[in-house]
Amino acid sequence: MNRTGNGDRKEGSGNMNRSETGFSLRPMEERDLAAAAELERLSFSAPWSEAILQESLESRLDFLWVLEPADNRTGGDCGQEKEGGHCGRGLAGYCNLRVIAGEGELMRIAVHPELRGRGLSRKLMDQLEETAREKGAEALTLEVRKSNRTAIELYKSYGFGEEAVRKNYYENPAEDALIMWLYFS
Repeated sequence: MNRTGNGDRKEGSGNMNRSETGFSLRPMEERDLAAAAELERLSFSAPWSEAILQESLESRLDFLWVLEPADNRTGGDCGQEKEGGHCGRGLAGYCNLRVIAGEGELMRIAVHPELRGRGLSRKLMDQLEETAREKGAEALTLEVRKSNRTAIELYKSYGFGEEAVRKNYYENPAEDALIMWLYFS
């Protein structure tokens, strides 16, 4: 199942199957669930299960995208292994956007730890913003750990502003969440 909206293909998607710098961005499919669950385990202290990811994939409100090495479809060697990086047989990253009542919420965004610092999160963020606008969102929101300065700086570079704090939102370790918003005007 290719679940990115209402039907098999996401309408108006100029970024579908986009390949830049050796990575391709495409809508998440059911076959990606195990790899996305592994990214969850590598990225979050409270990872989503494969079942939760499946529910999101099936939801008409959620839009999920995966970033993979461009040669994943052919099974070739992407050359990353020589650099000690992730290659070939898994996902480089994924994201989940929920759009409801004119608002988009960045539910999840993750890049494989071995591939962080290469600008891949920007590819995912670009897709999230484009999809939110296409689906009629007037704003985007998210929660982020107060200590996650790298992510906060990324979000600020897209125009997100800090609007509130959710005390003790996160566990393992306990930490406040910043609530950030980006308004399209």
